[in-house]
Amino acid sequence: MIPMLDEVCRVLALIGTSGSFATHRPVAATDLVLEVRDVGRIRLPVTPSTARRLREASRPARHGFKDQTRLDRRVRDTGEIPSSRISIDEPRWERALAPQLDRIRRDLGLPEGCRLTAQLHNMLVYAPGQFFVTHQDSEKTDNMIGTLVVNLPSRFTGGAMTIEHHGEKVVAGGSDRNLTLIAFYADCHHEVQAIRQGHRIVLTYNLMVSGSTTTGASPDQTAALARSLRDFFETPVPPRRNGDRGQGPSDRLIYLLDHQYTQRGLGWNRLKNSDAARAAALQAVAQQLDCEIHLALADVHETWACEDDGGYGSSWGWSGDEEQEDEPDSESSDTVTLTELIDSEVELRHWIGSGARPKARASGVRANELCYTKPSSELEPFESQHEGYMGNWGNTVDRWYHRAAVVIWPRERTFIIRAKESPAWAIAEVKKAINARDTAKALALAQRLLPIWAQATRTQDGNLLGATLAVCANLGDSDTAAALLQPFALTGVTAKTAPHVAELFERYGSEWCRALLEEWASEKKINELPAARMAWMGSALRALCRSLCTQSSSERRTLALQILSQQWTWLLGHLKQLGADTSAKEMTKELARLCQPILALIDCTRITKDLKLHRQILDFLSAHTAAAGPYVQLGVLRAAHARHRSDTLRSLGLKPAHAHCSRDLTRRLDVPARAADDWSISATVRCSCELCATLNRYLHAPKQVRLEWPLAQGQRAHIHGIVDAHDLPVRHTTRRTGRPFTLVLEKTAATFERDAAERQSWQKDLRWLMQTAGDF
Repeated sequence: MIPMLDEVCRVLALIGTSGSFATHRPVAATDLVLEVRDVGRIRLPVTPSTARRLREASRPARHGFKDQTRLDRRVRDTGEIPSSRISIDEPRWERALAPQLDRIRRDLGLPEGCRLTAQLHNMLVYAPGQFFVTHQDSEKTDNMIGTLVVNLPSRFTGGAMTIEHHGEKVVAGGSDRNLTLIAFYADCHHEVQAIRQGHRIVLTYNLMVSGSTTTGASPDQTAALARSLRDFFETPVPPRRNGDRGQGPSDRLIYLLDHQYTQRGLGWNRLKNSDAARAAALQAVAQQLDCEIHLALADVHETWACEDDGGYGSSWGWSGDEEQEDEPDSESSDTVTLTELIDSEVELRHWIGSGARPKARASGVRANELCYTKPSSELEPFESQHEGYMGNWGNTVDRWYHRAAVVIWPRERTFIIRAKESPAWAIAEVKKAINARDTAKALALAQRLLPIWAQATRTQDGNLLGATLAVCANLGDSDTAAALLQPFALTGVTAKTAPHVAELFERYGSEWCRALLEEWASEKKINELPAARMAWMGSALRALCRSLCTQSSSERRTLALQILSQQWTWLLGHLKQLGADTSAKEMTKELARLCQPILALIDCTRITKDLKLHRQILDFLSAHTAAAGPYVQLGVLRAAHARHRSDTLRSLGLKPAHAHCSRDLTRRLDVPARAADDWSISATVRCSCELCATLNRYLHAPKQVRLEWPLAQGQRAHIHGIVDAHDLPVRHTTRRTGRPFTLVLEKTAATFERDAAERQSWQKDLRWLMQTAGDF
């Protein structure tokens, strides 16, 4: 932790109560009068014969596992009798239990202002050998805070109940003469050891709390906490390494509570023990310092380096047993020792303000804003995964915890904190001020965003750019508008948001807009995958050019021409960069992706009246048809025919391309179909090594179907890879006899099937070209 966080934690650790997480006490059994259906009156102490009848009347008890309820006697082996079958003289028992519950309240550190009540859940019957492994009780209602176990007097050995919290333990046994009341918070881990002799009979109750559990800190403690928090929010975060740039003060303080809470059990008036006292102190300080304060659930994920307690053999995953009996689902890190924290992530959710309804928004947590008095490693994780030794990687264990936190921050920083979590929300707030014609407030909010804007917008989509464009066009301050728009890229502009670019021209002038668009169009900004960039060209480029050319402005048109030239240059470069190992099938897919962006570029040359680029694109189509088949040209023609009406279609100037494509397909179809004994494969492997030269000769040989080729392992792997990468119709296997092994290549019937399918496609395309000749 940073020094200021250490001080806050130190002060918080001094605040709390003397209460314990668990308590147990003996009580006379005279006032508990109960009956069990099918068994009758249960006289206390419980005799062995009555215990046997209770065991016979019980059913196997289930246990909770995450969101499931399971029956697994390797985890829980005990009998259960539901409360519906139990009758108690309630008035008499409640008179005796009420003062005990008040003592339990004090033992658990709960204040005078709250009251505990007990709600019967079931009866449990433990016979010899039965047990319940370490577990937590679920909070069955919103106001359930813990569990009360009433041990009925009986003779038994073993069966001790161990309750654990943060490394501390309370062990409670039973009595053969008195009731034993055992109470503990619901998030405490506890177990019942195996019964050796006799029977352990207990009633279990849900402990319910009414009233506030909040306890106060002393005035001196509150003052010390206020000082430490003020210093924390005013002190810059020191750089993590020498040479790093310094940071400003942390935005928030996030204090992880000691106890664990469920969504239904989290609330200001239901906090447990010292959590309640510390949360109350933080609430008081929040009011003093004008801070926002919330409760939230905290999901913690930690990755630790560890050592297997099993020694050298287990760290390598060795076991002397050939077969092992299946184990129940359990904590996989029980047999490891944590050595070093490698990574930690915390996410906040289910926010609860002061009296407000819970909110479900998620928020990440930075290390420089997180503090705790109990580290997560001292808690029991709800899930754990152990990764053993993996060569260069040592043993690691991942652990997940459900915790809760108090989140506090200066009210004046609310806007920036929310903006970091949701830049779209922040821009919407600026827009609200603009719509209210409060330009001063809008500009002030926008300028507050500038220090965090580049980082906050890294993972945002085009919707945010559209909203930011609309705001900047009405902001009235060129420097602030440029800074807000600088983190984005040209490919973030959509057809819907492109008109806002023209609005920027009107507001800030051509030089300002040119500088912005040149920054957006730089290759360091446009880092999308080629398929994504081509999709953007097909969907948004027309609208962008149209927005720039709606008025007779030479500056706008020049900028549009520059953008078109950049996209065309990139498209040609992408085509040249296609790898040497690209298969014919993959090449066909890549060429098909070119159709929509090329048509968009042709449309844009008509919008911008760029005759030079129009000619270059048509020349490319004609040349590329000869090199790689008619796929691109046909795709552009079909896309244009589907998109445009006849008059617009003719204005694109695609008639020569249409005629050229018709001649090319006619020429291809004039070549006789493949002969039945022609096994040649026209694909050429684009690799210049001697092995691939031999492979090319085999592929082009019309009479050679099979090639048996003795090759070393590395050479075989190269040929295997080439055949797969080029999607060649060749079966390739290795005959593992002799030295070196023999690679066996055999051409398949797909050689003929692909040719036939291609000719059918050409015939279909030629018919379409003949039918649409007049449209172009």
